[in-house]
Amino acid sequence: MSQYSGGLHAYQNGINNENELLEAINNKKYSQLSEHLQKMIRKKFPKVWLDDLIIVKKVPGFAKADLEFIIHDEHHYLSVKYGNSAQVHTEKLSTFFSFLKEHQFSDELLNNIALYHYGDETTNGTGSYRMNQQEVMRNYASIVEKINEELNLNRYFVRDFVKRVVFIGNDPSKQAADFIYHGDIEEGEICSMESVLQYTKRKTFHRIINAHIGQIMFRPYARYSKGLEKHPEKRHLVVFEWSHLLWDLEFINQWKY
Repeated sequence: MSQYSGGLHAYQNGINNENELLEAINNKKYSQLSEHLQKMIRKKFPKVWLDDLIIVKKVPGFAKADLEFIIHDEHHYLSVKYGNSAQVHTEKLSTFFSFLKEHQFSDELLNNIALYHYGDETTNGTGSYRMNQQEVMRNYASIVEKINEELNLNRYFVRDFVKRVVFIGNDPSKQAADFIYHGDIEEGEICSMESVLQYTKRKTFHRIINAHIGQIMFRPYARYSKGLEKHPEKRHLVVFEWSHLLWDLEFINQWKY
């Protein structure tokens, strides 16, 4: 697989990869595709025939789904991940807190998350000294442990959270995804939302020491620990990352979740 190493060109490389997938599949008959792309299509359309024509479209806007696949009257929506990027979702800390409040989590938990998020001994980011990620994990180890314990206690909540940040998003006007794919036109792994959520609900992730919900870790978009704030608003954003995405998708397929 043609991996990229992230950095400034990560977003554009992801877009280029989506375009390559679209061009390789759109307006092609199933029989015209490579063995790998046939496997990808068959995962979404188990009853596909050799002469079936496949239509692929880009999903507009910043939706969880990147590509729409159509065979006859059947539609499926794919979230495409590529390379080393682990990011699956970003939102305001206040939006994340609203979601947690809807699920009846305690004010103590929200305060602990805010302490971890800002890393300056305040819950609103107004502290004079900002710790870097290593300092936060060292100084707030017991707080992060409490965060993880409370957030991962209810497996049904963990499943619903992963569904939200990976497949649905927090904007009902945007198109959700029902499959996720990590790869390019040559190789990759594809899983349905249902199989990912079964895996999430059944498996525990106690070995993850960073703040996490299931397999998804979360952290501030930017700590600006050295005080150089190019975009101050990014201190109030939360990034959610699935760091072992490809490995997990391979595992899900191998064990047929």
